[in-house]
Amino acid sequence: MPKTFFGNAEILHNTPYEAISVLVDKTTTGTVIENGRTILKAGAILSGDGASIFADRTKKVKVETNPSEATYVDGILLYDVDVTEKDAVASLVYRGTLREDKIGSGTVDANVKSKLSHIQFVKGA
Repeated sequence: MPKTFFGNAEILHNTPYEAISVLVDKTTTGTVIENGRTILKAGAILSGDGASIFADRTKKVKVETNPSEATYVDGILLYDVDVTEKDAVASLVYRGTLREDKIGSGTVDANVKSKLSHIQFVKGA
């Protein structure tokens, strides 16, 4: 039986996938409160704060607030992350096959898809 943390959504359609560790800024938008904790949910579209994390690994990531006009997008949050008390280390998927219905609001903007050319988005299971 699979274990879940804060009710994670399964965003992966299948394996293999590639992910990189990132530091999620605790001040990011798009969080929810669950059991009194501030959680950024799996499937969030993330970008480096001020520059891509692939160009500058010192950058923290935040939720992309304007996906249709983003100049860069770094990837998709793999698992829920708790940012209640501090910035949190998380896994950012940048290559693989993901379920589009589990990403963001359930659809992925064409601009985001073009920026994440190594991710195939599949509708449904």
